[in-house]
Amino acid sequence: MTDTPRPSVSFSPDCIGHLLDVLARMAAGATDERLTISPLNDELDAIAFGINVLVGELQWTGQKMAEAERQATLELQRAKEHAERANEAKGIFLRNISHEIRTPIAAMLAVAELLTSSRLSEEDRMALVDRLRSNGRALLSLLGNVLDLSKLEANHLDLVTEVVSPLDLLREIVESLEASVRRKNIDLTIDVERDTPLAIECDRMRLRQILVNLIDNAIKFTSRGSIRISLRPSPEGSHTIVIDVADTGVGIAEGQQAHLFEPFNQANASIGPAYGGTGLGLALSRRLAQRLGGTLVLLRSAPGGGATFRLTLRSGVTAIAPAAGRTAVSEPESEQTLEGLRVLLAEDNEDLQSAMGRLLTLLGASVDSAFDGHEAIALVFAKSYDIVLMDVWMPRLDGLEATRLLRSRGCHLPIIALTADATTERRSAALDAGCDTYLSKPFESDDLIAAIHTLMRDPRPGGESAHLESA
Repeated sequence: MTDTPRPSVSFSPDCIGHLLDVLARMAAGATDERLTISPLNDELDAIAFGINVLVGELQWTGQKMAEAERQATLELQRAKEHAERANEAKGIFLRNISHEIRTPIAAMLAVAELLTSSRLSEEDRMALVDRLRSNGRALLSLLGNVLDLSKLEANHLDLVTEVVSPLDLLREIVESLEASVRRKNIDLTIDVERDTPLAIECDRMRLRQILVNLIDNAIKFTSRGSIRISLRPSPEGSHTIVIDVADTGVGIAEGQQAHLFEPFNQANASIGPAYGGTGLGLALSRRLAQRLGGTLVLLRSAPGGGATFRLTLRSGVTAIAPAAGRTAVSEPESEQTLEGLRVLLAEDNEDLQSAMGRLLTLLGASVDSAFDGHEAIALVFAKSYDIVLMDVWMPRLDGLEATRLLRSRGCHLPIIALTADATTERRSAALDAGCDTYLSKPFESDDLIAAIHTLMRDPRPGGESAHLESA
């Protein structure tokens, strides 16, 4: 069977010319061009339709690519601006932190020079010692803030949960800051509302860190008026506690509040030189509050109208305050004597060994010193002691290994580990090695005395008569 021949189709030269012209313009970038064929025939119409569809798709894709390019340019610009702000903030931070480190060091060196003078009265000497101590604490706080923020950034900050009284903690903090409040002649009060939880479950040290930052900031930025700290139960329920710190200080402008909790930022660049500080305290405090399962916010503030910060934490404890009222700020004094106590101090730093030895001697203790673990073990063999203060990092034989050897040979003397490594892991390692408790350097003399008294009231089984068994 013979196929029926297909009829031949002819295109007019005008149609072909129009098609070529439009395609050329499209190729040159005229994406709005479309093919129109007249008169049309089936095949040419199909070609025109297909090309028009293709051009439409290309136009849509081009628009999307242009939008994506614009968006990428905006994102790049925002990232560039953010990086520039971050670099500027870090530059300000470095200048501030340099000032915050150098200033107390300069003060401490000047005080040390003055203390060598024989013309000082006892009152002047004690005042200088207080300044020495105050500047040392400032440096320690600064170092702690920098290290803790680094740990939070790396998610390596461990918490130790215990039952804590916020009221007692606030009293302790206010007592420690009393000199600063007195110098500025401002009022500082603690108010407790009815039904406020008396205790919460959290990390005491981290809660103290947050509260110290908030109260210290309030003191720093308040030149007259008052600071009011209030404790109350949250409307959300009796298991939540709210702590407000309100001051009548310089306040914070609305435009500056957005960056208040960013690391390395202060409300404005002029705050560092005018008031001191590094811009780390609030950023660290908010992140610590979040790690404790709570929140820290700026409740209200205005230039010249003071500021109120609110810390909210879940209590986990149902004990509540029986009545509201204003509390006095006082703290019982610890026992300040170690009369007759026989102490072995193992410490490789000569200056610290000398200072601690003199302190213990002034408190009535008799003290022998060792520079490493081997010397400490030999002295325990040779003499009788009531307690051992054991530095963890020492040459030849460190304190942890020395403690293990003492325990393995039957020594039941109380042992306090001393170390500048304040991590939870180091504390656990000290306790696992056989130490009874742990103090992180630098520590207050009251902390050392309290730890010694606690262990002497509750000694290990066997008491002081249980020395080393025959090796």
